[in-house]
Amino acid sequence: MFGRAVFAAALTLGAGAACAQEVKISSVSVSRLGKANLCSALGGGEQAPVITIRHTRGTGSISIAMVDRLSNGRTNDHGSSQVQAEPTGTTIVRNNFRPPCNRITSQGVKSAYYVTATSGQSSKTVLWGRYP
Repeated sequence: MFGRAVFAAALTLGAGAACAQEVKISSVSVSRLGKANLCSALGGGEQAPVITIRHTRGTGSISIAMVDRLSNGRTNDHGSSQVQAEPTGTTIVRNNFRPPCNRITSQGVKSAYYVTATSGQSSKTVLWGRYP
Protein backbone atom coordinates (compact mmCIF):
# COMPACT_ATOMS: atom_id res chain seq x y z
CA MET A 1 0.00 0.00 0.00
CA PHE A 2 3.00 2.28 0.43
CA GLY A 3 5.31 3.60 -2.19
CA ARG A 4 5.67 5.64 -5.27
CA ALA A 5 3.94 3.01 -7.40
CA VAL A 6 0.69 3.48 -5.50
CA PHE A 7 0.89 7.27 -5.87
CA ALA A 8 1.63 6.93 -9.60
CA ALA A 9 -1.25 4.49 -9.99
CA ALA A 10 -3.64 6.89 -8.25
CA LEU A 11 -2.63 9.69 -10.58
CA THR A 12 -2.82 7.45 -13.64
CA LEU A 13 -6.31 6.29 -12.75
CA GLY A 14 -7.47 9.88 -12.36
CA ALA A 15 -5.75 11.09 -15.51
CA GLY A 16 -7.00 8.18 -17.56
CA ALA A 17 -10.64 8.55 -16.60
CA ALA A 18 -12.83 9.54 -19.49
CA CYS A 19 -14.52 12.88 -19.05
CA ALA A 20 -16.47 15.11 -21.39
CA GLN A 21 -14.25 18.09 -20.62
CA GLU A 22 -10.97 18.70 -18.86
CA VAL A 23 -10.07 21.77 -16.86
CA LYS A 24 -6.63 23.31 -16.57
CA ILE A 25 -5.45 23.47 -12.96
CA SER A 26 -3.96 26.89 -12.18
CA SER A 27 -3.37 26.57 -8.43
CA VAL A 28 -3.95 24.40 -5.39
CA SER A 29 -4.01 25.61 -1.80
CA VAL A 30 -4.57 23.66 1.38
CA SER A 31 -5.65 24.85 4.82
CA ARG A 32 -2.84 25.02 7.35
CA LEU A 33 -1.67 21.69 8.79
CA GLY A 34 -2.39 21.79 12.51
CA LYS A 35 -2.86 19.52 15.49
CA ALA A 36 -6.56 19.09 14.62
CA ASN A 37 -5.50 17.35 11.38
CA LEU A 38 -3.23 14.79 13.04
CA CYS A 39 -4.33 11.25 13.80
CA SER A 40 -5.73 10.45 17.23
CA ALA A 41 -2.57 8.49 18.12
CA LEU A 42 -0.69 11.83 17.95
CA GLY A 43 -3.38 13.65 19.95
CA GLY A 44 -5.13 15.11 16.91
CA GLY A 45 -8.74 15.25 15.83
CA GLU A 46 -8.30 13.68 12.35
CA GLN A 47 -9.91 16.76 10.76
CA ALA A 48 -9.84 16.75 6.96
CA PRO A 49 -7.97 19.58 5.24
CA VAL A 50 -9.80 22.11 3.07
CA ILE A 51 -8.34 22.00 -0.44
CA THR A 52 -9.06 24.87 -2.84
CA ILE A 53 -8.42 24.18 -6.52
CA ARG A 54 -8.50 27.04 -9.01
CA HIS A 55 -8.91 26.05 -12.64
CA THR A 56 -10.32 27.17 -15.96
CA ARG A 57 -14.08 27.63 -16.02
CA GLY A 58 -16.00 24.58 -17.08
CA THR A 59 -16.72 21.11 -15.88
CA GLY A 60 -14.61 18.03 -15.83
CA SER A 61 -13.10 15.55 -13.48
CA ILE A 62 -10.37 16.44 -10.98
CA SER A 63 -8.34 13.77 -9.17
CA ILE A 64 -6.83 14.65 -5.81
CA ALA A 65 -4.12 12.59 -4.09
CA MET A 66 -2.15 13.00 -0.86
CA VAL A 67 1.23 11.47 -0.05
CA ASP A 68 3.69 11.66 2.81
CA ARG A 69 7.29 11.86 1.61
CA LEU A 70 9.37 10.71 4.56
CA SER A 71 12.91 11.92 5.20
CA ASN A 72 14.13 8.30 5.04
CA GLY A 73 13.15 8.12 1.34
CA ARG A 74 9.89 6.20 1.74
CA THR A 75 6.55 7.49 0.49
CA ASN A 76 3.22 6.73 2.18
CA ASP A 77 -0.01 7.01 0.21
CA HIS A 78 -2.72 8.86 2.14
CA GLY A 79 -5.49 8.29 -0.38
CA SER A 80 -7.03 9.78 -3.48
CA SER A 81 -10.43 10.76 -4.75
CA GLN A 82 -12.14 12.21 -7.77
CA VAL A 83 -14.51 15.19 -7.86
CA GLN A 84 -16.38 17.15 -10.50
CA ALA A 85 -14.95 20.60 -11.15
CA GLU A 86 -17.22 23.51 -10.29
CA PRO A 87 -18.09 25.49 -13.45
CA THR A 88 -17.11 28.75 -11.67
CA GLY A 89 -13.41 27.86 -11.78
CA THR A 90 -12.99 27.23 -8.05
CA THR A 91 -13.54 23.79 -6.54
CA ILE A 92 -13.35 23.29 -2.78
CA VAL A 93 -12.77 19.79 -1.47
CA ARG A 94 -13.00 18.49 2.09
CA ASN A 95 -11.81 14.94 1.66
CA ASN A 96 -11.11 12.44 4.40
CA PHE A 97 -7.63 11.38 3.39
CA ARG A 98 -5.77 9.26 5.91
CA PRO A 99 -4.68 11.78 8.56
CA PRO A 100 -1.00 12.60 9.17
CA CYS A 101 0.25 9.98 11.64
CA ASN A 102 4.04 9.78 11.65
CA ARG A 103 4.80 7.84 14.83
CA ILE A 104 8.47 7.24 14.03
CA THR A 105 9.71 10.78 14.70
CA SER A 106 11.69 9.40 17.67
CA GLN A 107 13.84 7.67 15.04
CA GLY A 108 14.50 11.03 13.37
CA VAL A 109 12.08 10.46 10.49
CA LYS A 110 10.22 13.59 9.37
CA SER A 111 7.16 13.88 7.16
CA ALA A 112 6.31 16.20 4.28
CA TYR A 113 2.67 15.96 3.15
CA TYR A 114 1.91 16.81 -0.49
CA VAL A 115 -1.43 17.25 -2.26
CA THR A 116 -1.72 16.84 -6.05
CA ALA A 117 -4.70 17.87 -8.18
CA THR A 118 -4.90 16.50 -11.75
CA SER A 119 -7.30 16.96 -14.64
CA GLY A 120 -6.28 15.39 -17.93
CA GLN A 121 -2.72 16.55 -18.65
CA SER A 122 -2.89 19.44 -16.17
CA SER A 123 -1.49 18.85 -12.69
CA LYS A 124 -0.30 20.87 -9.68
CA THR A 125 1.37 19.61 -6.51
CA VAL A 126 1.72 21.63 -3.30
CA LEU A 127 3.29 21.01 0.07
CA TRP A 128 0.54 20.89 2.71
CA GLY A 129 2.89 20.83 5.69
CA ARG A 130 5.68 19.09 7.55
CA TYR A 131 5.63 17.02 10.73
CA PRO A 132 7.19 17.47 13.14
